[in-house]
Amino acid sequence: MIHVIKKVYLKKYPNHPNKDYAFYLKSICYYNQISDEKKDLGPIIEAKKNFIYVIKNYPESEFAADAEYKLELIDEILASKEMYIARFYMEKEKWIPSINRFKKVVRDYDKTIYVEEALFRLVEIHYRIGLEDEAKKYAHLLGYNYQSSQWYENSYRIFNQDFKKKRVIKKDKSKSILEKIKSLL
Repeated sequence: MIHVIKKVYLKKYPNHPNKDYAFYLKSICYYNQISDEKKDLGPIIEAKKNFIYVIKNYPESEFAADAEYKLELIDEILASKEMYIARFYMEKEKWIPSINRFKKVVRDYDKTIYVEEALFRLVEIHYRIGLEDEAKKYAHLLGYNYQSSQWYENSYRIFNQDFKKKRVIKKDKSKSILEKIKSLL
């Protein structure tokens, strides 16, 4: 299908008014070949490249909004692939490649759901290899941006092994609805 669109339609009808749809369809063909983060990057990269082309050259078309949405999903997949590889290196205690992959997630995929874990893993690795100042830098960054996350709490545990989350027990001092009504009368 991709070759038909590329070789036949776009070459035979270069000025067709629905050329935006042809490029969008080409992007969708690559997008549908994406299976998961453990597989080949080829379709992911081609889909991203073609969706960017649709957005850049046809921003007013009806396909641009969907292309932007699909690009966000592609970034999630690419970030998950980086995380998968970084965790693999981490398990093998290959610290430098692992750090580089986690940094790439933080730098290139900062709007994905993986950035919090990547920051935590950077804290964890730097602390493990003895670079406490660098670990604190990433912990501060994690705390500044994601203070209420579980990853921030986990990073706090790295620096303070005695940390225990305090449970706040709220005493219910509120009156029942019946008591509130009685007090008004």
